[in-house]
Amino acid sequence: PTPLVIQRVPLASLVPDPANVRQHSPANLDAIVGSLRRFGQQKPIVVDEQGVVRAGNGTLLAARQLGWTE
Repeated sequence: PTPLVIQRVPLASLVPDPANVRQHSPANLDAIVGSLRRFGQQKPIVVDEQGVVRAGNGTLLAARQLGWTE
């Protein structure tokens, strides 16, 4: 298996998972934005080797709304 690597990357390099079945409502996305604003990012966004988000699509969208760059 591929070893786990934790690193900061530009958000612009990440691609939301096109097969993600969980769609965030505007209210849910607002809640994620509020949580990030208040507590910061507490868990990583998981991506594959191609930069496709496998876990944390809502966090990615919220971070982009906040103007975060990485």
